[in-house]
Amino acid sequence: MQWYCAVNGQQMGPVDQDGLMALARDGKLKPDDLVWNSSMGQQWAKASTIPGLFQQAAVPPAPGTPPSVNQWAKDTTFTSQTHNRDLMAAARAALSGNWGLAIGGVAVYMGLCIVMAIIPYLGNVISFVIGGPLMLGWTLFFLALSRRQSADVGMIFNGFKNFGTGFLANLFITLLILAWMLPAIFMIIVTVIVGVKGSFHGGAPAPDVGLIALLVVLTAAAAVPAMIAQFRYAMTYYIINDKPEINALDAIRQSTKMMKGNKFKLLCLQVRFIGWSLLCVLTLFIGFLWLIPYMMTSTAAFYDDLKEGQKG
Repeated sequence: MQWYCAVNGQQMGPVDQDGLMALARDGKLKPDDLVWNSSMGQQWAKASTIPGLFQQAAVPPAPGTPPSVNQWAKDTTFTSQTHNRDLMAAARAALSGNWGLAIGGVAVYMGLCIVMAIIPYLGNVISFVIGGPLMLGWTLFFLALSRRQSADVGMIFNGFKNFGTGFLANLFITLLILAWMLPAIFMIIVTVIVGVKGSFHGGAPAPDVGLIALLVVLTAAAAVPAMIAQFRYAMTYYIINDKPEINALDAIRQSTKMMKGNKFKLLCLQVRFIGWSLLCVLTLFIGFLWLIPYMMTSTAAFYDDLKEGQKG
């Protein structure tokens, strides 16, 4: 594949893939410089968005020198500066001409999920074990589509090349969300006990409907932190794809930092798809083959927009 570069306003190229890697390794190509190849249509992209381009350029530190820090500075902030409707428009543009590929990816991914779901007991274990690596490949596939890079359905399985990090990311995120859910679980138990107390004591008065309603409201309120946590960790797999050498906990921490002040915007982006989801139900769920790529590509565009808004 032939690449062109724009460095300090000057166009360079064409160079092959090895030549592009050499430019990055030698420091002649910076992360903020622009690159382009024929698969990217009419849009140039920042060199920092090309997976593996700058990770390969890192040189192991000499003995006695500190290793490079794979984290952002404490004062680094991220702001999504693009309106959600524009992110969705960018997703539609990226999917133009690639709908068949995107739908094929959804069919493969959903097919795997269905197969694991119908296998009694063992299916749940398999789903948990491979869920993280599979999500890693799933996000990589839509990152490539969003960035208008060369993509294929096989990318969904690329996460298995980084199996350990993907698995641990899924495990840690699950445990963290479960921890945030503990207050809601406690309230559910209390609500059930209050609701059925008459069953344990014959002739006991019927449960107070007002009390039950209050407990239900408190349970819903207690579940809010867990829902917020899902948005806090939403960028984890995207970060791992861009930084394959990062460990799972650092990726989760960086997602938390990246989403600070941006969780509500991502929620609003997802809310925009609710109406489309209802329409897809009316199509006997077939419409989700189109909606899921639209949602995933929009989320990938949201991630890159956050990176563009990095300060510090």
